[in-house]
Amino acid sequence: MLRVLSIRILSFLFVVSLLNVSSIYAANSKTAKLDINKATVEELLKVKGIGKSKAEAIVKFVKKERIKTMDELLKVKGIGKKTLKNIEEMFEVKTESSKPSEKKE
Repeated sequence: MLRVLSIRILSFLFVVSLLNVSSIYAANSKTAKLDINKATVEELLKVKGIGKSKAEAIVKFVKKERIKTMDELLKVKGIGKKTLKNIEEMFEVKTESSKPSEKKE
């Protein structure tokens, strides 16, 4: 009887721990996207399908002129719709008004 009870308690604890892990994962997957206009090569390298040369090309392209839509990245050599979709999972175009306001003293 004690053994059955111990197994049930351990099973319950296991299920609870799985629920905790899944809720932590869900919370982390909703993190805020980064501003593509401020992206670094290192950040872009985390995107599936982006290597060093594509990351450098994106940073160079964005530094020339601030982009207003993510579709503008399609002008970068080697960036197609599939790669753009991967980039959009981590980055977005943030408007000037989405910046936190600075207090003037």
